[in-house]
Amino acid sequence: MSPQLDVDRENAAAFVDAYGRTWERWDFDGFVDLFSDDVIYVAHATERTVVGRAELADYIRDEAADQGQASVRMGTPVIDGNHVAAEFWVTRTNEGENWTTPGCFIAQLGPDGRCTFFREYWFDVEGHSSAYDGWGQ
Repeated sequence: MSPQLDVDRENAAAFVDAYGRTWERWDFDGFVDLFSDDVIYVAHATERTVVGRAELADYIRDEAADQGQASVRMGTPVIDGNHVAAEFWVTRTNEGENWTTPGCFIAQLGPDGRCTFFREYWFDVEGHSSAYDGWGQ
């Protein structure tokens, strides 16, 4: 097991912010640049595991086509060592259908601030819903 490195709290918080911002804008290059070349990205335990930035680029393009226009809110990050976790609350519209996707991710960041291992969990709710009081804290 490799030793756990502490990451700069500011850089970890910046990762969370950039993750949400690049998702909302469907900034494919910016999104993929947040991750290491050999990243392991577990997109929901029942969806798929993506390995490497090239495969991640394909995955995020597929997600953009599926999700359509997205409004992404990120919660306050929880930072411990080289791990950062945050909730997300996404409302999205695609082909006239509205959905809400609340979820959470845990990212392991490398020394350069890029994510080396990522996993996320979410669920989809039909329609647009507002976050509950205390969400993301």
